[in-house]
Amino acid sequence: MYGDMSRRVMECLESFTPDVEVYSIDEAFLSVPTPEGSPGAVCAEMERRAREIRARVLRWTGIPVRVSFAETKTLAKAASEWAKVKLKAGGEPCVCLWGHPGRDAWLDSMPVGDVWGVGRRWAAKLEGLGAPTAAGLAALPDGLVRQRFSVVLLRTAMELRGVSCIPLDEAPVARQTLVKSRSFGTPVSDLGALSQAVATHAARAAEKLRREGLVAGRVSAFVSTKRYGAGPHRSCGADMELAEASADTRALVAAARRCLERAHVARDASGAPYRYRKAGVMLSEIRPAGTVQRGLFPIHEARTGADRQRQRALMEALDAANARFGKRAIVVASQGAPEALRRAREASGAPSWEMRRQRMSPRYTSRWDEIVVVRA
Repeated sequence: MYGDMSRRVMECLESFTPDVEVYSIDEAFLSVPTPEGSPGAVCAEMERRAREIRARVLRWTGIPVRVSFAETKTLAKAASEWAKVKLKAGGEPCVCLWGHPGRDAWLDSMPVGDVWGVGRRWAAKLEGLGAPTAAGLAALPDGLVRQRFSVVLLRTAMELRGVSCIPLDEAPVARQTLVKSRSFGTPVSDLGALSQAVATHAARAAEKLRREGLVAGRVSAFVSTKRYGAGPHRSCGADMELAEASADTRALVAAARRCLERAHVARDASGAPYRYRKAGVMLSEIRPAGTVQRGLFPIHEARTGADRQRQRALMEALDAANARFGKRAIVVASQGAPEALRRAREASGAPSWEMRRQRMSPRYTSRWDEIVVVRA
């Protein structure tokens, strides 16, 4: 539900401008035209727009947001911190630093460690140089910042002066890796149950690859126990390179299970069983599906163009069936029983590697059987 509401908020922001960079699941940067006029008039107009954006997002999604404007991304983040202070004081969290009379005072009071991109170690060094605040960082000489730190912090300092150095990302960054992992509801020692978990994570990762038009060339699987408490403790994993990059569920599941078998250790030296609490799969060497380098001596099932076409058709049919009848309506056998049988197994008291979900938020926005019912 959180992901779905985030998507709705971002779509609402796009109704104001097409130039939206989704920075995280709950944060975005927007680029909007700057009105003309005196600094005070610009500040007043931008704060009016901020209130309009906040009101529309609240009206369309029910989500309260903070909205801040400035010349650069770093200053906009600083304005967002000011908006947070205003919200705690009972005010409206909408701030524009353009021409704001309290801008210099705010930057002079903002700890340098709160500046976007300044970590704890850099903050300690900057305080030692006499720059404990955002304004102090902006006032440092360029040569000193470049010599003692890096060009990254120099860009941050220039952004605090109002010089834009971090442009809006108009296209998403190409995916490099894809990880699917979950903690278990109960500890698991049985290799068969661990194999089901890893197979399920690999299948979900394969579905995501196909949705994004990508393939992966390397697969790794990992399992781990709790880090603290009664032992024994262990984290282990293994990886393997595919003969041909693929998004085929069967190929990725088979590779992930082989990796698990190589990495899995049942007991420690004293004979005590490892009680694993988490398993996962990571896909790497990801690239667009249309740029796959074929092997000179193919040894896997994809030997000919006709074989690859049949694979694609099978995966399309699998995705279509699961989209129509629900997740895990059709699975590969190594994933174990589909959803209905899994619930029956859990009702009988059998241990499960699935997550604990007794307190999961109702999925009001995407499940008809969980939608809110109002009776008057």
